[in-house]
Amino acid sequence: MRPDPRRVTLASLASMVAAIAPVHLTGALAPDIQAELGFGDAVLGGLIACFFAVSAATTPFGGRLADRVGPSRALRAAALLSVSASLAVAVVVDSWPVLVAVLAVAAVANAVTQPGNNAFIAAGVPAHRRGLALGVKQAAIPTSTALAGLALPTLAAAWGWRAAFWAAAVLAALVALGLPDVGRPRQAADAVPTRWRVSAPVLWLALGSGFGAAAVASIGGFLVRSARDAGFSEAGAGALQVAGSVALIAARVGWGGLMDRRPLDRFAFAAGLLAVGSLGFPLLASGRPSLMVPGALVAFAAAWSWPGVVHLGAVEGHPGDPGAATGVVQAGMFWGAMTGPAVFGLVAEHGGFAWAWTTSWAWAAVAAVLVAAAGRRQAARTPATS
Repeated sequence: MRPDPRRVTLASLASMVAAIAPVHLTGALAPDIQAELGFGDAVLGGLIACFFAVSAATTPFGGRLADRVGPSRALRAAALLSVSASLAVAVVVDSWPVLVAVLAVAAVANAVTQPGNNAFIAAGVPAHRRGLALGVKQAAIPTSTALAGLALPTLAAAWGWRAAFWAAAVLAALVALGLPDVGRPRQAADAVPTRWRVSAPVLWLALGSGFGAAAVASIGGFLVRSARDAGFSEAGAGALQVAGSVALIAARVGWGGLMDRRPLDRFAFAAGLLAVGSLGFPLLASGRPSLMVPGALVAFAAAWSWPGVVHLGAVEGHPGDPGAATGVVQAGMFWGAMTGPAVFGLVAEHGGFAWAWTTSWAWAAVAAVLVAAAGRRQAARTPATS
């Protein structure tokens, strides 16, 4: 008997949080970690970039693995890797080079978990409920960020920063023990060729997703600093970030539910979100608090809420190999998430935040065009060619 789709959805959310927690905790607890291990901001940036670079390089493999061995087995293996990585940080890490190595292991777990969860949902959730399930799954990223932020005044303040990684290890262990067995998606994974060929729609989608991720990845790292520079108080800038995160979670879940209720073109809708969301960046570039508030909310709720819709379209277009297809798309997202903040920081340092946000607008606009192009190519394909 197949497990309850609600259990599958919640298990997917938990496994996503467990996989991304090591890097989010590293960022949230950076001052304490840096003080003990003795490294600066440049090394911190390198640690986070390394995590996403390894994730980007190995995610296509992770997706194919999930298709071949089954998503439940792949996710359990990834959760155990996350347990090992979190425990290593909590117990073993005594220098930043060791931390780099451990985060690289955590990145491999993340690379399997991201596309593996798409295959997990494709196998364990009925088609008419997958949009909502994928929306909940994509809400794991801002949820993990929020939990990492809460770790600072709670666990870290009481027992030190390593206690937060002990908690992450416990969560990953619970995920490994509690994941239901969903079998494999329709059109069994045995049909996936040894050398999986990337289809044209997936390639265009990966490119568009890379530009889209580059456009929005800087919001989390630079919105507060940009708001402070524009005259917001510390509390006001933090409140803006929290409000945006809430809007992002609600939008990702809401758009997923809408996809289940309406037969909308997935990629055209995602392209529309990117196009509408791009309008938030000129408002942020204005540097005027009265415009930055709606600009931030539009950027969060539209420009950053499209990944679940994109993954749904890729899963539906590749029913026999959802892990492989979304693995390539996710690799594009990781490359964008890695390079976007670096470019944004350089532009902001030399030209100011106005030019940096304008760069994000340009990337979002390009992403909208590329995702729309992927939709046109997907529409030209027949199910038999997927």
